[in-house]
Amino acid sequence: MVLTQEEIDGCRDAFLAFDKDRSGNIDVWELRQVLEAMGQKPTEEELFQMISEVDDNMSGSIDFSEFLKVIENQKMRAESFDDETDMIDAFVACGGLANKSGHVKRDTLVKIIKQDFGLTIDIEDLINRIDVDGSGEIEFEEFKTLLS
Repeated sequence: MVLTQEEIDGCRDAFLAFDKDRSGNIDVWELRQVLEAMGQKPTEEELFQMISEVDDNMSGSIDFSEFLKVIENQKMRAESFDDETDMIDAFVACGGLANKSGHVKRDTLVKIIKQDFGLTIDIEDLINRIDVDGSGEIEFEEFKTLLS
């Protein structure tokens, strides 16, 4: 179980609030309202995908247990789409490649830190410490160390 008891209770409250006809099921439009009330903004395609992943009886609507699976799936997606993805995005933005190959040039990092962000940290010293091969090029693992 991925959800805490507190999250399950919150889901139950949200589910009941949008199960207007008290059928014990919510349809795709009610699901959209529930998720929006929980701070998410799913597209129609995402909504239908969520329902199709959990609608075991193919009714086109979901009951509470199926709804919990939707929320668990969303939570797992959010957890797997976290630090590593953000780190890769930052690496690519600085000149590396999305498959974690390539490198970021020392000069690029110094410019971003000092000029673009105006930070006063001694970035050169940090780079010297993490650039273990002394290449002046920061590979993904070194980049990750630098930002950690």
